[in-house]
Amino acid sequence: MKLKNDNLMKLLTSDLEPKISIILPIHPETPQAESNLLTYKNLLKDVKKDLEYNYPRRDWNHAVEKLDALTLDRKLWNNAKKALLIFANNESMEICEMEHTVLAKEHVGSTFLVQDLLLPEENMQRPDYLLNISRDRINIFDIDSLKEVELAGMYTKFSDYYSDFDANSNLNSGSYGGLNATYHGHRSKAEEQQKDQTIYYQYLDKKLSELHHELGYTFVLTGLPETLDVYLNSYENSSYIGGIIRGSIANLTHAELSERVNEFFAFERAAGIEKVKHDVQVASQKNRVVNDLNIIDFALNNRDVKSLVSFNDGSSYSVEHNKLLIKSLMNKINCRVLYTQDDNRYPSMNAILY
Repeated sequence: MKLKNDNLMKLLTSDLEPKISIILPIHPETPQAESNLLTYKNLLKDVKKDLEYNYPRRDWNHAVEKLDALTLDRKLWNNAKKALLIFANNESMEICEMEHTVLAKEHVGSTFLVQDLLLPEENMQRPDYLLNISRDRINIFDIDSLKEVELAGMYTKFSDYYSDFDANSNLNSGSYGGLNATYHGHRSKAEEQQKDQTIYYQYLDKKLSELHHELGYTFVLTGLPETLDVYLNSYENSSYIGGIIRGSIANLTHAELSERVNEFFAFERAAGIEKVKHDVQVASQKNRVVNDLNIIDFALNNRDVKSLVSFNDGSSYSVEHNKLLIKSLMNKINCRVLYTQDDNRYPSMNAILY
């Protein structure tokens, strides 16, 4: 995993100490977010004690000013995410919103606690839209709000596309009359519908490819198997496809759609975790894995590490482990953290060597 936030990366790799980490669970259902704010104030109180006891005031006074100011940010404490990670030193502060639950924790010292940034659920490539495919139309939903949307310039019905397309075309030997179509020529109605489906799917592939190339959009494709499979038979390897959900979502309630999407991401996350475990196992069988922290540190300095994987139960934050994770980020080495509460088969830190 490589952090995309340049300001966060600059802060995490700064040499300026003390480095302050506040890890905070968020409960969006709490009225007026008083519980979230109270938890933060208690953690901040502990931070101030650590700073006053261990560091001169001039080394942290600006950081504490910024942290104190957060108590007035009502929007922050009504956050819809599950957790906040707050990192600060005397020069800068960054706030990260997380999708997973955490235990309340603060730390002051020579490193930031970054492992919660590196979990699979925080680094999945989330598609932008759900696209439900029918024979002659599509429904598009925003992946975050789950609200149906329209994309500019995109025909969501074949009949709309055909009216423009047919103005300069003569694909059929007969005529097309919309919903109450009359068909002439040598093909049956079923053949006409299949031809229309092929034409519309060609258009969809072209348009989705353009959106992916120009705007970076990716889509989870959904639909009844009898229509979705027809599309995938021709376009399954397209780069704009960010996942597949078999079954139509067009008539689901918001709650049902939310459950379906959560199931999709849970499956993707589980598949990603199993792949990481498999990578460690395969590398270990080839004697390409080291677990000693000092050797890992040496290998990182020597640019011998292909990727770094940390396994723990999610309740502990090893300072030495976090230093290695940050060094991996600095060296642009892929590093991942897996919380495996019920799986003790793996050493806590694994460096996969080239």
